[in-house]
Amino acid sequence: MNVRVGRILKAHGIRGEVVVVSESDYPERFVRGATFNTEIDTTLTVRSIRVHKGAILVAFEGITDRSAAEGLRGTTLFITVDERRQLEDEEFWPEDLEGLDVRDPQGRLLGRITEVIVGDVQDRLLVRSGDRVVEVPFVKELVPDVRPESGFVTVVPIEGLFSSEPD
Repeated sequence: MNVRVGRILKAHGIRGEVVVVSESDYPERFVRGATFNTEIDTTLTVRSIRVHKGAILVAFEGITDRSAAEGLRGTTLFITVDERRQLEDEEFWPEDLEGLDVRDPQGRLLGRITEVIVGDVQDRLLVRSGDRVVEVPFVKELVPDVRPESGFVTVVPIEGLFSSEPD
């Protein structure tokens, strides 16, 4: 299984560099010699990396001019599950939450997590509740208890969040 860790936005300059957006919680993985799989079954190896005006600029082996770099526009970068960093105690991967039950503090079933959206500022849980999908900000105040090993998370429902009545 592959894990998405970045995306190539565009070419930069004339020497084959590209702008990469890291989607990883471990940016140190973008180093010289690191390899990434792509959705088109190719492997890209980092030749050099630098930061310029806040952007991550990466040159990959075999990509030496702007034309070749343009061909990488929109490419998604993946690593294998085995290449992920080791988790600390009480840490989990976003995909570990998908499929878990969502319960209120009294233990009543509210729904099931269908997706975790990882954001720059705040992550969000998409929860299927009946025929609706509810977006829950993944913050400690609303999601105080996360237990992947037990198959559920606890959500403190905000008024109207899970009800089917209009606000």
